Amino acid sequence: MADNPKKKGRDRELVSEQEHEVAYLMRAAKVTRQKALEAIREAGPSRDKIMAYLGKQ
Repeated sequence: MADNPKKKGRDRELVSEQEHEVAYLMRAAKVTRQKALEAIREAGPSRDKIMAYLGKQ
């Protein structure tokens, strides 16, 4: 845990293929698991790029 909880780290900007992160992406972008994994692989780990890839931004 960070010393100052108001500071968010770079990790919040990134998405990995961990199940809980894929599940969040599925809910946030309203896409299937397959489409979420495809977006992560194609757009890279940046949350902004993934959402742009999915056309949700």
